[in-house]
Amino acid sequence: MHELAVARSGLSLALACLAAACGGGGNGQDACAEVTCSGHGACSVEAGQASCTCDAGYVPSQDGLGCELANQTACTGETCSGHGRCRLDADEQPYCECAAGYSPAPTGLECVPDNCPGDCGAYGCCGDACCQLVPTNAAVLGGFQATGLTRSASGEFDTGTQCSAGSSLGDCQVVVQAGGPGVCVCRLDELTVPASLRVTGPNALAVLAERSITVGGTLELSGRGDEPGPGAEGPGPEANSWYGGFGGSFGSRGGSNGPAARGDARLSPLLGGQTGQPGCGGKAGGGGGGGLQLSARTRVEVSGAILASGAGGLGGGPDEDGTCLGGAGGGSGGAVLLEAEQVVMSGRMTADGGGGGGGGNTEGSAGGDGAAASPGQAAAGGAGRDGAGCALVGNIEGGDGGEGSVDGLPGGDGQSYDTNDCDFHPYVGGGGGGGGAGRLTTKSLLPCDCSGDASPGVEQLAPARG
Repeated sequence: MHELAVARSGLSLALACLAAACGGGGNGQDACAEVTCSGHGACSVEAGQASCTCDAGYVPSQDGLGCELANQTACTGETCSGHGRCRLDADEQPYCECAAGYSPAPTGLECVPDNCPGDCGAYGCCGDACCQLVPTNAAVLGGFQATGLTRSASGEFDTGTQCSAGSSLGDCQVVVQAGGPGVCVCRLDELTVPASLRVTGPNALAVLAERSITVGGTLELSGRGDEPGPGAEGPGPEANSWYGGFGGSFGSRGGSNGPAARGDARLSPLLGGQTGQPGCGGKAGGGGGGGLQLSARTRVEVSGAILASGAGGLGGGPDEDGTCLGGAGGGSGGAVLLEAEQVVMSGRMTADGGGGGGGGNTEGSAGGDGAAASPGQAAAGGAGRDGAGCALVGNIEGGDGGEGSVDGLPGGDGQSYDTNDCDFHPYVGGGGGGGGAGRLTTKSLLPCDCSGDASPGVEQLAPARG
């Protein structure tokens, strides 16, 4: 019994000694359990505290639990954005060892947040801030700016006479851009178009909103008759004699040998459509659709309609002398650019071409006017007027105007006039070409909800960031 008591006493004493870390002065070598000394030293414990004894060429880190190269010259002055420490790798190249919640930037000696507040992390960060959308044409138009202004716009807005501070679209001014028309730039915090707003004037329109733009009604900048939309290119020289004029070109070529397509889907610079070529004798071509840029920092939503299509060209004749009988060309569609962090287009956007005018005759009949573009269908060309004939050849036919572009196709060609072999020459004119397509573009940081109807199709591009 005495031996058992001694054994129990010895066991109790041993357990007590372990609990008190006998002979180790604390936790013993447990303090070094997870200390690697960066792989360039050995850990030891003194007075219960772990520390590193480093290899030659290395010195203890600031906390004493790592070993770093003695030569830190490349890190001099580097702060790692205040969220980490500069280190040298095995090749003595500097890098940032970042604090919790931060990661090294892809380039440069910076520590950037792992994620940003809200949805910002979905498209990344740069520096200490979330990446922000930079408006298209910012070098000319400028960037977003808080103004304290909100507007609900309707009626009409002229990009020439009404482009001024305190307007119905905010604080506006005209700027000049190289390779394109003037632009009326309007700044405000929020814009809504709840009913009908028609935009006219010589300059394209750009709206830069600090927060949001909402189009629930109809925003129109289409050509009307021979009046082009805002920023559209004006008419060229008249067509000759019995020939029909060409259709205006922009996103696609106008009919009857219209000029080559202009610009590209980026809409930089911001362009409008092109007016159709006039017919001989002052028969006006259809006005081209205008140019529009809607840029917002957070959201652009179109649940209503934005219309930027071309108008129809006038019919040719009548002309008793038989010298000016050709129909005029239809106008091309214009341009619409929507850009924001989030773009929602659940309504309708159109930038189609107008129809060409029909050829007239020398018997007192003018050719039919080309139709203006309407959503969902090609604008019809005007009917050509038949001329009187003779027993030898019968009646001769004036040329019909070409259809306007729809769904991004080129404008239709106008029909040629018939030749006449009768002695009294009752000439007829050819039809004008249909207008080409415009351009519709979105740029958004988050995927575009582009479920609405659009003609031509919408080009979805990535925006600039900064």
